[in-house]
Amino acid sequence: MVYDVAVVGMGGIGSAAIERLASRGASVVGVDRFPPTHSRGSSHGGSRVFRRAYFEGASYVELLEHASRGWDRLRTLTGRRLLHRCGVLVAGYPGTTTVESSRRSAVEHGLEIQTFDHDGLHDRWPMLDLPVGSTGLFEKDAGFVVPESGIQAHLEVAQRHGASFRWPFSVRSIDATGTHLAIRSDRETIRARRAVVTAGAWSDRLIAQCGCRLDLVPHRKVIVWARPRREWLGRMSATSHPCWLVDDGGEGGPGLLYGVPSWGGQRGFDGMKFGIHGPGSPVDPDQFDRTVGSSEIESFESAIERRFPGVFETPHAATTCLYTMSRDEHFVLDRLPGLDSISIATGLSGHGYKFAPVLGEALADLTIDGGSNLPIDFLSIERFAG
Repeated sequence: MVYDVAVVGMGGIGSAAIERLASRGASVVGVDRFPPTHSRGSSHGGSRVFRRAYFEGASYVELLEHASRGWDRLRTLTGRRLLHRCGVLVAGYPGTTTVESSRRSAVEHGLEIQTFDHDGLHDRWPMLDLPVGSTGLFEKDAGFVVPESGIQAHLEVAQRHGASFRWPFSVRSIDATGTHLAIRSDRETIRARRAVVTAGAWSDRLIAQCGCRLDLVPHRKVIVWARPRREWLGRMSATSHPCWLVDDGGEGGPGLLYGVPSWGGQRGFDGMKFGIHGPGSPVDPDQFDRTVGSSEIESFESAIERRFPGVFETPHAATTCLYTMSRDEHFVLDRLPGLDSISIATGLSGHGYKFAPVLGEALADLTIDGGSNLPIDFLSIERFAG
C-alpha cells in the first residue's frame, strides 16, 4: 500500500498533524519508536502553560488564537477537557524582556490583561513573594493544556477518520529517490506520497539525511512537583491559583521559574509543577542521564522556598524532558528546500506544545495544498539562509 502521507513522530505535534490530515480525507499512517504519551521526548509532564500575551513575540499571537479554538474544537469532538483556563500571571522587574514583551503582544493584539504593581501582586497572591519593584500581568483566559490528554484526543479523532498507527517503528532513513518516499525501519518499509517529520529531538538526524541541516540541539530539562503544606491546601489548586512565570532579572539563576497548579484529574504526579524555562544542558537524546540528582532537587527546593516561603513541602517527584532548541529559539515550520514532499515542524524550543492544533493544521496545509493561509512565514527555513 502507498499512503498519501506518513507522519514520523506521534507526539504532541505529530498526533495533531495526523488528526488534521485524516480529517481532510488523506490516507495517513503515523509511526513512532515509542508508544503514544511516552516520557522519552518532549510531550509529557502533565501540563503546559497556555498564554497569548506572548513574550516570545507578537507574531505568535494570531496562531495562539487559532490554537485556542482548536483545543475547544477537540474538546467538543472527544469530551476531553484539554485547555484549563485558570489564568496566567507573568511577573518580574519592570523593563525585563519577559514582562515588557508580554505587554507589547497584549497591546498590539488587544488582549485583555490586568496589570499589578508590587503591592497589588502581594494583595492578590500573598503566598507569592516577588522582588520589591516587581510588576505583573494577569491574563485570566489563559491557563494550561495537558499534553498526554491532547495526544490521546488527536489520535482518537484521527482513528475515526481511518488513520493507522505503527509502533515500535524506529525510522532509520527516509529515502526520496524513488517514485514514492520510502520510510524505512530495521524490519519494515512504509511507502507514501508525502511525509511529515515531527520527531522532536530526533528530527535533525532525519532531516539531515534529506540534505537539510538545521543544527537543532536537544537540551535536558528537569521538572519537579511539590505539595502545598496543609494550611495552604485550599489556595494552591487551579480553582484559586493561576499558572505563573517570574523573571527576576537573573537573581534566582538563569531562566524563568514557572509553576502550574494542581487540578482535579491531574495526570501523573500530584502537587504544583515547577520548572525553569530556558535552555538546559545539550544532550544526545538517546544517551543522557534521565535520573534527577539530589543537588538538582535541592536547587529547586531553594527556588521554591524563595518564591513561596513556608508554602510547599520538599519536592516529592521529579523527571526530565527535552527541549529541542533551534538557532533562534523560534519554531521551524516549512517544507524542506528542494524536497516539497516532506513537511516539518521542529525546533519548538520548549514553548511549542500549546500550539499543537494550529501546527497540525499548518502541516496539513503544507502537505496537501503546498502552502497555508495561516501566518507562518516567520517560521520558515528561509530565515536561516546563509
